[in-house]
Amino acid sequence: MKPTAALSLILALSASGAAFAQSGGAKTTEMKGMDMKAMPMDNMNSGSTAKTATHQATGVVKAVDTVKGTVTLAHGPVKTLNWPAMTMTFTVKDKMFFDKLAADKKVTIDFVKQGADYVVTSVK
Repeated sequence: MKPTAALSLILALSASGAAFAQSGGAKTTEMKGMDMKAMPMDNMNSGSTAKTATHQATGVVKAVDTVKGTVTLAHGPVKTLNWPAMTMTFTVKDKMFFDKLAADKKVTIDFVKQGADYVVTSVK
């Protein structure tokens, strides 16, 4: 390639990249014309302010481990998560729930996802 052709190619690519950067890339052009002040921000996921969905499961207690703070439950389907019936272990952070959790007892629990864990928030 001739030096002038190479230089022309470099300048052309540099100019298109600079124009793209000035426009803010694809995200800015998609939002052009939108009034950000008029947009409701309460549904935006900021991590700490996002509402946590509560789910419910009914099943039979298979094991309780007060040392680890867990309960294993053979539960029916959980419609809100599209889960089939299964046996799984939940974290129990509130120790008073252990009074209601005994092996072979049928219970209904409410639970939420916290990080990688599913945490019991109520036991009936």
